[in-house]
Amino acid sequence: MKHLLLITFITLVVSSAFCKTPEDKTFLVIFSKKELKSLDTSASFIETSLMEDYKTKSYTGNSDAVIYISIPQCELDKCDIAKRLVQIKDNTWKPLSEIAFRIIDLSESKDNYQELIASYEDLSAKRK
Repeated sequence: MKHLLLITFITLVVSSAFCKTPEDKTFLVIFSKKELKSLDTSASFIETSLMEDYKTKSYTGNSDAVIYISIPQCELDKCDIAKRLVQIKDNTWKPLSEIAFRIIDLSESKDNYQELIASYEDLSAKRK
């Protein structure tokens, strides 16, 4: 009986040690100004339908409009965000993928950037 309890306890401790907690994710949604104008909407109006569920910040100016979406401890990817319905007019809802020019997962891009830096450092170390 002691062995069974000990094995169960060790299994629980080991499995919890290897369990990953989901990390925070940040998405960058880029909109074309021409398309937003043709739809008669704005990034700040689209942001209002997202800010109920996520922490968001919209930016507009001389270049294309963008919305940063921060989601704490999530397992969503950019396809899940793209399927999200957003309000573009008072009574009109569309999937974000139909409105957005591009959706970028900044967390994934950060990982890719770190891999590129590591491979470059390995190459430069081999040359020396």
